[in-house]
Amino acid sequence: MLQQSTDEMRPARSTHAFMKAALLASAIAIAPHGAALAQDVGEPDAVDLPPVSEGDEIVVTGEISRTIENSLDAKRALPVIGDAIVGDEIGDLPDLSVAETLERVVGVTSDRFKGGSSELSVRGLGAFLGASYLNGREISSGSDGRDVNYGQFPSELINGAVIYKTQQASFIEGGVSGIIELQTLRPLDYGKRRLQLQFLGGYSPYEDKVRDGEPFNYRITGSYVDQFQLGDGELGIAIGGQIRRDTAPEDFYTSSSTYRPCNTIEGVDNSNNCNFRTDAAGNPTGAANTYFVSNQYIYRAMATQADRDAVIGTLQWKPTSSLDINLDAQYSYRNDVEERGNLVIADGRRDIEPIEISPTGALLAWRGETRLENQSVWRQREETYLGLGGNIAWSGDRLTIAADVSYSQTERRQDEKDMRIRTNQRVFFTVDTRGTTIPNLTFDNVARVESDTGLLFDLDNHDLYDNGARARRRLENIDDDIFAVRLDGQYEMDGFFTSMQAGFRFGERRRVRDDGIDATVALVNGYDSAEAIAARESEFIVEDLYCGSDSQMCGLTFAYWEPNALFRALTGSDDAGLPMGSTLSPDDADVTETTYAGYVQANFSTSIGDIPAYGNIGVRVIRTEIESLGISSAIVTIPGATAGTVELVPTGPTTENIERNSFWNYLPSANLTLEIRDDMLMRFAAYKAIARPDPEAMSAALTFSDDEVVNVGDAVSASGNPFLEPLDSWNVDFSYEWYASPTDSVAVAIYYKRLQTGFDTDISTISLDVNGTATPVTIGRTVNSDRESSLFGFEVAFNHTMDYLPAGLDGLGFQVAYNFADSDFEFPDPTVQNGQPLADFTRPANIPGYSRHSFNGQLFYENGPFTARLAYKWRSQYYKPFRSAANRYGGPEGFLDFSASLNLLDGVQLRFQALNLTDEPALLYRPTRDSLAEASYSGTRYFVGLRARF
Repeated sequence: MLQQSTDEMRPARSTHAFMKAALLASAIAIAPHGAALAQDVGEPDAVDLPPVSEGDEIVVTGEISRTIENSLDAKRALPVIGDAIVGDEIGDLPDLSVAETLERVVGVTSDRFKGGSSELSVRGLGAFLGASYLNGREISSGSDGRDVNYGQFPSELINGAVIYKTQQASFIEGGVSGIIELQTLRPLDYGKRRLQLQFLGGYSPYEDKVRDGEPFNYRITGSYVDQFQLGDGELGIAIGGQIRRDTAPEDFYTSSSTYRPCNTIEGVDNSNNCNFRTDAAGNPTGAANTYFVSNQYIYRAMATQADRDAVIGTLQWKPTSSLDINLDAQYSYRNDVEERGNLVIADGRRDIEPIEISPTGALLAWRGETRLENQSVWRQREETYLGLGGNIAWSGDRLTIAADVSYSQTERRQDEKDMRIRTNQRVFFTVDTRGTTIPNLTFDNVARVESDTGLLFDLDNHDLYDNGARARRRLENIDDDIFAVRLDGQYEMDGFFTSMQAGFRFGERRRVRDDGIDATVALVNGYDSAEAIAARESEFIVEDLYCGSDSQMCGLTFAYWEPNALFRALTGSDDAGLPMGSTLSPDDADVTETTYAGYVQANFSTSIGDIPAYGNIGVRVIRTEIESLGISSAIVTIPGATAGTVELVPTGPTTENIERNSFWNYLPSANLTLEIRDDMLMRFAAYKAIARPDPEAMSAALTFSDDEVVNVGDAVSASGNPFLEPLDSWNVDFSYEWYASPTDSVAVAIYYKRLQTGFDTDISTISLDVNGTATPVTIGRTVNSDRESSLFGFEVAFNHTMDYLPAGLDGLGFQVAYNFADSDFEFPDPTVQNGQPLADFTRPANIPGYSRHSFNGQLFYENGPFTARLAYKWRSQYYKPFRSAANRYGGPEGFLDFSASLNLLDGVQLRFQALNLTDEPALLYRPTRDSLAEASYSGTRYFVGLRARF
């Protein structure tokens, strides 16, 4: 709390402004250090709103302008450097998901998935360096790391979010780049009854290309907030729900995750896989420069269904003025179903003749020889999220004590039926990636296939594929559970130190991925059986495949079987391949992370000359204990479909082994804010922070590729390393913030981070029981290093409304934000192929998720009942790791969205949205930054609907 002398220096504010300050303080009170301690984030008398003339009140009208005003007020009230986006009403955030909303905040970028924003990064530094919380609590995840899929939280049910870009001791540890904090509404603080209903109908042109597709979709959202007198106290309830029936269409190209270095020029018809040749001293002796080749290249058409349901509720009870009790719950359910048809270059390395190799080793164009593989795949992924929390806060004259208990659980269940059939003979082909995002594929000689089948070469002819029939059942289960208890106390004081805080937190997170539940199912019928022939489709699954791209592959079609019908025909049952008994395998990850944290923080307020100054100093101490369960079993090999190759299958009884690790972290912090003018702040921060490895990065499991391999070691890799420790960083930040008016502001921030640890790839040899014989296998593991690195960055943000323009134009406004970050961090490729570390051939990646440049801007217009917004978001290339596979990079991305609304009646609003107006693809590169590995087109999506408030 600020000293009285400081408060007296501030200009008087109207009662309305003070009430608004109190409301905003309540809105941002649910901070990462505990939902009950509002004082730590900004109690009413510590919130400094933009200045107004004494006795006058500036009233901001317009939904967009009110959100900007509230967001700036919340940003100004923060005790640390940060940003916020806060709606005036529940449902004011107009985007389809919270991720799209948060992308409008300076320095926040997203990772795109199936055409929508998903995981988020702060200051372009990747989700790995950040942390995500909901109502002050960690959020479990079904993704591969700690990344949170923000798409599971409907923006209509979230009241706001705060992005903390620097740290203080009372914050939960885990954010080097920052913390993203979502907030649901507290009904008593909201203070009024509200019933809201919204219906949105959507249209997807890409889904309109899908045979029997559902281009029209819908989402229905409702919420209710009310307050009641209960004895001498108050009771408030807030509940909201959403039903969403949607699709996620994509035109998709990808490659397998396994890339190998080669330097040979085999030429067609030589029956060799490309290789990397050296002399006895290890010097390259191949005829070509080094290039990288994937095992397979896949052209994919698909039909999808993506359903979402969500419920969020809060119960707030204040039996007395000194006691505040809150219970809240969140639940979401996702059901994604995909039918895939894949045309596969199955022999990606065979008889390669490079046409052009980039300076980094990317194979840009080449000739080769391959069998064509036709895959039919059905996959269902169900994911549920449950968040429960309760906290109680008691406030006396000077002492506040708060306790919080929370539980977060995510369960993902995936079932996949995978069938394939190949041509018996090979074709000669050319692939060219130059100047296109979908590689151009041409067939140079198909005579062998035609001679073998007696048919003209026609990709649409089901009878062309007559060899290597196989059916598989793959299942994957992920469980992520977080339980946490914390106790916080704050004692208000007189003098320089205005209050002291102390607290303790216990947290336990268990991550289990039951993988390797793969079964090659015995076939009771062949592809030539009557049952399988009945599963053939005469019409391709997608019209105009790849026609949204710049590729010559526009209109590609090939033979297609309905996957579920084909699986039943080949195996005799929908249940074929389902496991019996234990599913333990060496692929499984089972990691438990237990943390004990305590902190002490002193909040101060003083004056430096005539300048009010306030802030905090403190330290947080954490002990972490890791327990990682590994599974061992014998391995048998079975012949692959290609002569001289094998596939690996774990077999026999399993053995469990536990690896343990523990360590301490000490995180001091200091924050200072100078109120150099009524409308101007300068902030300084110095702190130490950590970024924890993803839970599965600490797995003791092994990963077995299902590719056909010549050497056993080519199919085995380590999933993680239980002895990985957090990346820690010393940080210094400075920001300048000018709040020129309720909706006009300029903010500039500069930050420097000195990362004390890094990562290396450690090459080691393990012994596996393969076919009853102890076999040495070389694997790579990511380990901590003592390598220090630095990161320097700055960000600028500008909000401006042009209310000085003539009538009709005075509703124009804009927001622009840019972030630059420069880092010399190195993340070497973790994979080893045929005993050769890819790190010896490739440049190391940077920080996971790191973009050197990121930008977002929006132009908006508000006039009476009409509002419109055009928003653009762009980020430069970034590193996007996936488990223990070769390094991959997301391409530069720029997305343009449009939204508009019209108030038809009092409380009734017409809404319209168009997402990804320019049909920007999502691109991935592997293992170099210019080696195209994946491209996804999702098209523009349109939504229109009504919202009613009562």
